[in-house]
Parts: sequence; structure tokens; C-alpha cells
Amino acid sequence: MGTTWQRLRQFDRRSPWVFDGGLVAVLLIAALISGATSSGPLPLGWRLALLAAAALPYAWLRRRPLVTLVTGSIPVVALLALGEGTAVIGAALFLAAYAVAAGCPGRIAALGAGYCALVLVAIAALAPDRFGWGVAVTNLALFAGAFGLGRAARSRTRAVGLLAERVVEAERARATAAESAVTAERLRIARELHDVVGHSLGAIALQAGVGARVVETDPAEARAALQAIAERSRASLQDVRRILGALRDPAEDLGGSPGLAELDGLVGGLAAAGLTVTVSRTGQSWPLPPAMDLTAYRLLQESLTNVLRHSAARTARVEIAYAPELVRLSVRDVGPASSAEPVGDGHGQLGMRERVAVWNGSLRLGPLPGGGYEVVAELPRGQEE
Repeated sequence: MGTTWQRLRQFDRRSPWVFDGGLVAVLLIAALISGATSSGPLPLGWRLALLAAAALPYAWLRRRPLVTLVTGSIPVVALLALGEGTAVIGAALFLAAYAVAAGCPGRIAALGAGYCALVLVAIAALAPDRFGWGVAVTNLALFAGAFGLGRAARSRTRAVGLLAERVVEAERARATAAESAVTAERLRIARELHDVVGHSLGAIALQAGVGARVVETDPAEARAALQAIAERSRASLQDVRRILGALRDPAEDLGGSPGLAELDGLVGGLAAAGLTVTVSRTGQSWPLPPAMDLTAYRLLQESLTNVLRHSAARTARVEIAYAPELVRLSVRDVGPASSAEPVGDGHGQLGMRERVAVWNGSLRLGPLPGGGYEVVAELPRGQEE
């Protein structure tokens, strides 16, 4: 039943003239048959002409309901005033009243209701012998019912329309949220790639420079530098494959990502590049969520890489302090800056700030009064990504 009704509505939207013409044809035929078989003071031709004039305006019932009500009622009032019957075409006025209430705004619907009351008064005045108080009250109740049903149908149509708009808005919001999630994931992958590639290339560049300087005077050290470059390159390629693999496998999580447990490997690679790093841990450690563990590792990696790139220091100190409510990470070196670029303006430190902001943490970095540079990050406990 529902499918048939939907098909009929779709057909009506494509060809509205079919149903409009059918309504006019039904009303016209019924009115003419009723007029031809009844008797009255008017000649048959005039009676049929007035009945046709009352039926034809219903061709515009949906497009101009108030016009249909007015033009269709005038011949009806004339027929009643002349002593003729209007059983079929008079009842159609209730349909016109319903169409006005259902299809017109409140002000126009109120105007239509007032017009219907005026029509009833006119009929009572022009045909008092055929339109007594009982008939008047009955017709008034029928018009009121038609207007009530029409306004209810209009309210339901508007409610369905609002619901459809909300569904569309919900779908649009869902699509926007999905796009935002994709963008956030791309930014995360971009930061990962930046950290991996930037750190590795910085270490490789220093190791290559060491090898180039001692290739003739100390072949063994040059060989060690090349070996360190090979190992660093292989490790970086593995990291890149793991990060880009997330694009092919959406089910991949952060379980295989590095964390503070891999800090010794990072320190060993930096030692091969000529930077000695000492690590100290204080406080009662607690398990970091995988994503926070990755953030902590990347913060230390980026900070130590900046020491290699922008400082003449050969030593650095890392402190990891656990407190019940947060973990505090600090990296400090005591060497003068070797780069003319402002350290705080790089993309690496922008990525560090973004990582810390995800956890509602804090990041403080800058030169020390006695020389050197310090990075301090605090990641609050209990935040979930």
C-alpha cells in the first residue's frame, strides 16, 4: 500500500494536470447529471451552465485554492438564490475550504474562513425558506471541520519537512565530522613523517660530515659512521613504512608506535652521531596511554634533533619526572647556538606545540640564562585522545 501511494505521489508530481483534470471531470459530470435529472425554476440550459461554471474553477484548486473557493461559490449562491438545488457542487465547497486551510498561510486561511462565513450569511439572506438555522449550523460545522483538518494537514506537512531538513543536516554534519577525522589523521601522519624523517636526516647529515672529514685520516671511524648511516636509514625506512601503512590498513592502531621504552635506542643513535645524552627518571612511573607514550617519545626526539641541528653542544640531558597528575619531560643542552635561524620559529616546534595541545598540556622552551637551551613539556594524566 505504501509503495503504491508513493508511486501515485511521484506520478502526481510529474503530471499534476492528470489528477486536477480528473477532479474537474468527476465534479462536472456528477453536477450535470444531478442538474439534468432534477427540476427547478430555471431552464435546463441555464441550470447546466451555472453548474459547469461552479465546477470548472476546481482545475486550479491546488495552485489557487482561495480563487477556486471564491469563483466556485458564486454560481452556487446564485443557484440557491434562484431556487435550484446544489447537492453535488455545493458539497465541493467544503473541499475548497480544506484546500485553502491546507495550502495557504495563516492570514490567507483566515481570510478564506471569513469568506465562507460571509457566503453562509448571503445564502441565509437570499434563500431563507431553504436555509434555516439548522442547515446553517450544519454547514458552519462542516466548514469549520474542513478548515480544522486543513490546518492539521498543513502542520503535519511542515513537521515532515522540518524532519527531512534535520535528517539532511545530520547527514551533512556526519559527513563533515568524517572529513574532519580524515584531516586530523592526515595531520597526525604528516607530523609523524616530519619527526621521523627530520630526526633521521639530521643524524645522517652529521654522521656523513664526520665520515667525510676522517675518511683519509681514520678509515675505521669513517667506516663506523657509514655503518651508523646505514642502520639509521633502515630504521627510518621501517618507521616510514609503518606510518604510511596506516593509510592502507585503517584497523592499524598505535600499538607498534615507539614510546619511552625505546628511548635508549634513540639515545644510542644520537651517540653515534656525536651527541651524548644522559637520561634520568624520577617519581613513581605509571603506564602512559599508547598515544601519549608516542607523543612523549616524539617530543624528546624532536628536542634532541634540534640540539644536533642548532647547537654546538656535544652533550644533552633528558629528565623524565612522573607525578601523580602528570608526566614532565625536559631536554637541556649547554652549548651555544650554531644556527642563525630562530629556533622557536621552526615547523618542528610548531608540531611539538600541536602534540602537547592535544593533551591539554603545556610546553615551555627557550634559551637558558647561562647559555644553552631548554625544552620542558608537561602532559596531564587522565586525558584521552
